[in-house]
Amino acid sequence: MKSKKNLKIWGVTGLIVFSMMFLAYCTKHNQVIGPVVPAVLNTDTLYSVSGTATFEAQSTVGGYATPWTGDISAWANAPKLTVLVTVPTPGNNIFTGFNGNSDSVSIQSMYDATNLYILMQWSAAEPNCANSPGYYTPGNSGYNFWAQESAAPTPTTSGTEATTFRPGFVQDEMVMMFNISTPAFVSLSCYSACHTFSAYGAVDTPGGAAGGGAMWTNGPTEYLDCWRARTLQVLNTNQANDNDVNNGIQAGASGELNKQFVTADPQVNTTDGGFSNTQKLTVTNTTTKVSVPMFVYYPIGSYQIYPNSSSVNSNGAILQSDTAKTAIRVVAVDSFGVLTLKNGAIIDPRTAANGTNFQRVGMGDGPYCIPGSIVSPYTGDRADVTANMFWTGSGWRLLLVRALNTGHPVNPATNFTDDAIFTPSTVSDYPFAFGVMFNGADNEHAIVDGLTLHFKK
Repeated sequence: MKSKKNLKIWGVTGLIVFSMMFLAYCTKHNQVIGPVVPAVLNTDTLYSVSGTATFEAQSTVGGYATPWTGDISAWANAPKLTVLVTVPTPGNNIFTGFNGNSDSVSIQSMYDATNLYILMQWSAAEPNCANSPGYYTPGNSGYNFWAQESAAPTPTTSGTEATTFRPGFVQDEMVMMFNISTPAFVSLSCYSACHTFSAYGAVDTPGGAAGGGAMWTNGPTEYLDCWRARTLQVLNTNQANDNDVNNGIQAGASGELNKQFVTADPQVNTTDGGFSNTQKLTVTNTTTKVSVPMFVYYPIGSYQIYPNSSSVNSNGAILQSDTAKTAIRVVAVDSFGVLTLKNGAIIDPRTAANGTNFQRVGMGDGPYCIPGSIVSPYTGDRADVTANMFWTGSGWRLLLVRALNTGHPVNPATNFTDDAIFTPSTVSDYPFAFGVMFNGADNEHAIVDGLTLHFKK
């Protein structure tokens, strides 16, 4: 599922750190990177051993995922690599509120004749599963009663010296990268895809019109395999997003920056992975259009983080498959922000019974605040990575499963497949890197680079 803001993917950190530390200059997409000062990268190795993990698949297609029990007994003999991931302080107010946050992440791997299995575990203060919930503010001018929480931390006071921030309302996630056809990835890891210029020729600097640095490879034949596991998608559909990082020129991209999807197989359906739960409606008896929620579960009640109970900063998501059942379309809004549903029901957030249930409450949201995302399964090549996620009470367990060879045809435009191919019988080592967004971080992520996946015979 996509975040409300553009997917300024986790390479924004690599962009800034790399440009400061490792590049004398950064280039456009059709030029060669250089000259390069050798980077000091992590050299840890993850050993993958023979074995098969227990995976809990969806019980019904399009329905909620089967909750994972969190059982990891099958992993007892898989070596555990523990690495420290840290949110850097690159300057220019990047990652404000998250700079220096660090956590230890343990990672294990197994493989069998068909699949690669990866288990990751990290601690977290709470299970962040929100994606910009919608809330009601009484008395707003211009009929703008409904708004969505920001995915990034926002100052609670005005001015450049603000020190108190409202947390970002966004889901925890993990992003992992393997090389497909980018030669520099072997020596530079994820930094090999960091540029200060977009593939469209416009400067893509932090805080600029593009909304921050993007991640690009250095040419049309250079690809990185990218797996992005977001809590709402994994918990509800048993999927991570299998996409790639390329040089940014994508069929049908219309010049948009910071987009991630499989170039060889763009979204089969426009709703793949879901979409933002917001729409524009004209206020009744006016010509003014305002943003309001698109769907709500009815009858109204507390939204849950499936399969866990709700928390102060999370309001879950709505399944697209429920939009024909228990989730009802909002079809009208009046000059007080009262919503009319397709079934004729009325949601009046001002009533004494509702109190502040639809409003911001302290640093959190009321229990009736409306999920900011509609979640639906990925299809086509984006559905290659299946996943389980389990909240332990103090952190996450994430299980990723992908075929060693997805069997996709070679893309004639690049002469490469859109996925990394693992052949343990002939090739033992595969470089990779990953980033973790935890404790309410979206793109304000912690990273570890320069890792090697080694298949033990």
